[in-house]
Amino acid sequence: MKVVEAGAISLGLLTSPGRTLDRVALRPSVGTAAIPVVATGAAWSALCVLLWLDGHAPSRSLVPLPKESYYLGQALWLIPALLLGWIVVGGVCQLLSRWAGGAGGRASMLASAGFAYALPLAVLFVLPDFVAYLSLGFASLGKLVRFTGLGLMLAEWALVARAVVAVHRLAWSRALPIAFVALLAQAALLAPILR
Repeated sequence: MKVVEAGAISLGLLTSPGRTLDRVALRPSVGTAAIPVVATGAAWSALCVLLWLDGHAPSRSLVPLPKESYYLGQALWLIPALLLGWIVVGGVCQLLSRWAGGAGGRASMLASAGFAYALPLAVLFVLPDFVAYLSLGFASLGKLVRFTGLGLMLAEWALVARAVVAVHRLAWSRALPIAFVALLAQAALLAPILR
Protein backbone atom coordinates (compact mmCIF):
# COMPACT_ATOMS: atom_id res chain seq x y z
CA MET A 1 0.00 0.00 0.00
CA LYS A 2 2.78 2.46 0.89
CA VAL A 3 4.58 1.67 -2.38
CA VAL A 4 1.45 2.51 -4.39
CA GLU A 5 0.99 5.70 -2.37
CA ALA A 6 4.65 6.66 -2.90
CA GLY A 7 4.24 6.07 -6.63
CA ALA A 8 1.11 8.21 -6.77
CA ILE A 9 2.81 11.02 -4.85
CA SER A 10 5.86 10.81 -7.12
CA LEU A 11 3.67 11.08 -10.22
CA GLY A 12 1.81 13.96 -8.63
CA LEU A 13 5.09 15.71 -7.93
CA LEU A 14 5.93 15.49 -11.63
CA THR A 15 2.58 16.86 -12.78
CA SER A 16 1.46 19.17 -9.96
CA PRO A 17 4.28 19.70 -7.46
CA GLY A 18 2.68 22.43 -5.36
CA ARG A 19 -0.62 20.67 -4.77
CA THR A 20 1.15 17.36 -4.18
CA LEU A 21 3.51 18.80 -1.56
CA ASP A 22 0.56 20.55 0.11
CA ARG A 23 -1.17 17.16 0.42
CA VAL A 24 1.96 15.45 1.75
CA ALA A 25 2.37 18.22 4.34
CA LEU A 26 -1.21 17.72 5.54
CA ARG A 27 -1.02 13.91 5.71
CA PRO A 28 2.64 13.09 6.26
CA SER A 29 3.99 9.57 6.19
CA VAL A 30 7.72 9.38 6.77
CA GLY A 31 7.64 5.68 5.88
CA THR A 32 6.05 6.43 2.53
CA ALA A 33 8.58 9.21 1.89
CA ALA A 34 11.44 6.80 2.56
CA ILE A 35 10.37 4.65 -0.41
CA PRO A 36 11.52 7.00 -3.20
CA VAL A 37 14.75 7.70 -1.31
CA VAL A 38 15.49 3.98 -1.02
CA ALA A 39 14.34 3.29 -4.60
CA THR A 40 16.60 6.03 -5.95
CA GLY A 41 19.49 4.64 -3.92
CA ALA A 42 18.79 1.12 -5.18
CA ALA A 43 18.68 2.26 -8.82
CA TRP A 44 21.92 4.22 -8.41
CA SER A 45 23.47 1.21 -6.66
CA ALA A 46 22.49 -1.00 -9.60
CA LEU A 47 24.24 1.41 -11.95
CA CYS A 48 27.33 1.34 -9.72
CA VAL A 49 27.38 -2.47 -9.74
CA LEU A 50 27.13 -2.41 -13.53
CA LEU A 51 30.02 0.07 -13.72
CA TRP A 52 32.08 -2.13 -11.39
CA LEU A 53 31.27 -5.31 -13.35
CA ASP A 54 32.36 -3.58 -16.55
CA GLY A 55 35.68 -2.62 -14.92
CA HIS A 56 35.20 1.13 -14.62
CA ALA A 57 36.62 3.38 -11.92
CA PRO A 58 36.15 7.05 -11.04
CA SER A 59 38.87 9.44 -12.14
CA ARG A 60 39.32 10.51 -8.52
CA SER A 61 37.91 9.69 -5.13
CA LEU A 62 38.31 10.82 -1.55
CA VAL A 63 37.39 7.41 -0.16
CA PRO A 64 40.44 5.23 0.52
CA LEU A 65 39.35 2.27 -1.61
CA PRO A 66 41.17 0.70 -4.52
CA LYS A 67 39.89 2.41 -7.67
CA GLU A 68 38.92 -0.90 -9.26
CA SER A 69 36.45 -1.66 -6.45
CA TYR A 70 35.23 1.89 -5.78
CA TYR A 71 31.88 1.54 -7.55
CA LEU A 72 31.14 -1.70 -5.69
CA GLY A 73 31.78 0.09 -2.41
CA GLN A 74 29.60 3.01 -3.45
CA ALA A 75 26.82 0.59 -4.35
CA LEU A 76 26.91 -0.68 -0.77
CA TRP A 77 26.75 2.70 0.94
CA LEU A 78 24.43 4.56 -1.45
CA ILE A 79 21.12 3.76 0.22
CA PRO A 80 22.33 4.67 3.74
CA ALA A 81 24.01 7.80 2.32
CA LEU A 82 20.83 8.99 0.60
CA LEU A 83 18.78 8.27 3.71
CA LEU A 84 21.25 10.36 5.69
CA GLY A 85 21.12 13.11 3.05
CA TRP A 86 17.32 13.14 3.24
CA ILE A 87 17.36 13.39 7.04
CA VAL A 88 19.88 16.25 6.86
CA VAL A 89 17.79 18.14 4.28
CA GLY A 90 14.58 17.63 6.24
CA GLY A 91 16.21 18.37 9.59
CA VAL A 92 17.98 21.54 8.48
CA CYS A 93 14.79 22.76 6.78
CA GLN A 94 12.81 22.07 9.95
CA LEU A 95 15.31 23.81 12.21
CA LEU A 96 15.73 26.89 10.03
CA SER A 97 12.01 27.12 9.23
CA ARG A 98 11.07 27.06 12.90
CA TRP A 99 13.70 29.70 13.57
CA ALA A 100 12.16 31.79 10.74
CA GLY A 101 8.70 31.59 12.29
CA GLY A 102 7.30 28.45 10.67
CA ALA A 103 5.03 26.24 12.71
CA GLY A 104 5.02 23.00 10.69
CA GLY A 105 5.79 19.64 12.22
CA ARG A 106 8.87 17.47 11.85
CA ALA A 107 7.01 14.58 10.21
CA SER A 108 5.48 16.88 7.62
CA MET A 109 8.85 18.42 6.81
CA LEU A 110 10.64 15.09 6.62
CA ALA A 111 7.93 13.50 4.47
CA SER A 112 7.78 16.45 2.08
CA ALA A 113 11.57 16.70 1.89
CA GLY A 114 11.86 12.99 1.08
CA PHE A 115 9.93 13.34 -2.16
CA ALA A 116 11.45 16.74 -3.01
CA TYR A 117 14.96 15.31 -2.52
CA ALA A 118 14.64 11.91 -4.16
CA LEU A 119 12.49 12.47 -7.22
CA PRO A 120 14.76 14.98 -9.00
CA LEU A 121 17.75 12.79 -8.19
CA ALA A 122 16.05 9.78 -9.79
CA VAL A 123 14.62 11.57 -12.83
CA LEU A 124 17.39 14.05 -13.59
CA PHE A 125 20.50 12.11 -12.57
CA VAL A 126 20.15 8.35 -12.08
CA LEU A 127 17.82 7.65 -15.02
CA PRO A 128 19.78 9.77 -17.54
CA ASP A 129 23.06 8.21 -16.35
CA PHE A 130 21.63 4.70 -16.78
CA VAL A 131 20.36 5.47 -20.29
CA ALA A 132 23.57 7.23 -21.31
CA TYR A 133 25.78 4.44 -19.98
CA LEU A 134 23.79 1.67 -21.64
CA SER A 135 23.53 3.49 -24.96
CA LEU A 136 26.73 5.57 -25.21
CA GLY A 137 29.16 4.06 -22.71
CA PHE A 138 31.15 5.21 -19.69
CA ALA A 139 32.78 8.21 -21.38
CA SER A 140 29.37 9.84 -21.82
CA LEU A 141 28.73 10.10 -18.07
CA GLY A 142 31.17 12.93 -17.38
CA LYS A 143 29.81 14.94 -20.30
CA LEU A 144 26.20 14.30 -19.32
CA VAL A 145 26.57 15.49 -15.72
CA ARG A 146 27.59 18.92 -17.01
CA PHE A 147 23.99 19.28 -18.18
CA THR A 148 22.04 17.19 -15.70
CA GLY A 149 23.91 18.48 -12.65
CA LEU A 150 22.60 22.02 -12.94
CA GLY A 151 19.06 20.84 -13.67
CA LEU A 152 19.19 18.52 -10.67
CA MET A 153 20.39 21.27 -8.34
CA LEU A 154 17.73 23.72 -9.50
CA ALA A 155 14.93 21.15 -9.35
CA GLU A 156 15.87 19.98 -5.86
CA TRP A 157 16.22 23.57 -4.68
CA ALA A 158 12.81 24.53 -6.07
CA LEU A 159 11.04 21.43 -4.72
CA VAL A 160 12.64 21.55 -1.28
CA ALA A 161 11.76 25.26 -1.06
CA ARG A 162 8.19 24.43 -2.10
CA ALA A 163 8.13 21.75 0.61
CA VAL A 164 9.12 24.42 3.16
CA VAL A 165 6.30 26.64 1.87
CA ALA A 166 3.83 23.73 2.13
CA VAL A 167 4.86 22.65 5.62
CA HIS A 168 5.69 25.94 7.32
CA ARG A 169 3.65 28.43 5.26
CA LEU A 170 6.71 30.64 4.89
CA ALA A 171 7.14 33.05 1.99
CA TRP A 172 9.30 31.96 -0.94
CA SER A 173 11.79 34.66 0.06
CA ARG A 174 12.42 32.69 3.27
CA ALA A 175 11.96 29.19 1.85
CA LEU A 176 14.55 29.53 -0.92
CA PRO A 177 17.54 30.31 1.34
CA ILE A 178 16.41 27.67 3.84
CA ALA A 179 16.29 25.03 1.10
CA PHE A 180 19.63 26.20 -0.27
CA VAL A 181 21.36 25.85 3.11
CA ALA A 182 19.76 22.42 3.70
CA LEU A 183 20.90 21.11 0.31
CA LEU A 184 24.35 22.61 0.81
CA ALA A 185 24.64 20.82 4.17
CA GLN A 186 23.79 17.44 2.64
CA ALA A 187 26.13 18.09 -0.30
CA ALA A 188 29.00 18.91 2.05
CA LEU A 189 28.34 15.65 3.85
CA LEU A 190 27.83 13.37 0.84
CA ALA A 191 29.88 14.85 -2.01
CA PRO A 192 33.16 13.38 -0.75
CA ILE A 193 31.79 9.82 -0.89
CA LEU A 194 29.61 9.88 -4.02
CA ARG A 195 30.86 9.75 -7.61
